[in-house]
Amino acid sequence: MRRQGSTPAASPARRLAGALLALALAGGPVACKAPCDELRDFVCDGRGEDYCKQVDGFLAEHQVDAQGAPLSGPAREESCRYIMSNVEIQHAYRFKAREKLLGEPYWQVLKNMKPDERERWKKDHGIVDNAPIAKGAQADDLPADAPNDPQAQDAPKDE
Repeated sequence: MRRQGSTPAASPARRLAGALLALALAGGPVACKAPCDELRDFVCDGRGEDYCKQVDGFLAEHQVDAQGAPLSGPAREESCRYIMSNVEIQHAYRFKAREKLLGEPYWQVLKNMKPDERERWKKDHGIVDNAPIAKGAQADDLPADAPNDPQAQDAPKDE
């Protein structure tokens, strides 16, 4: 029987677990990659080293200071950290890189528009209905009235 106010002695396993927990909390979270490496990998989206080199240039061009000079050092790391902390900004960078570097995906803008809005937007932006869809576009990502079906381009033609 225990006396009131006394605590039982902690077992060695419990002391070890407490010590490990204290060490983990004292060390803080450990990141596997630098924020800019994480951003690059996110924007590259597994598209290969050639595309990732273009992404490096794209990010340098878009991460600039007030005078327009590319960010470097701690300022660049802080910018990458900020971008990676916001999912909407992450996807905006990925979208803009694909748009600029791959020529896609204007159809993502179009797919949520009503038909009359879509036609007006195409006309305002100089998009021709028979313009080719950029390589890498998936057929299920295209709107129903997409000008070209990439899978149909690979299909044998009956002559």
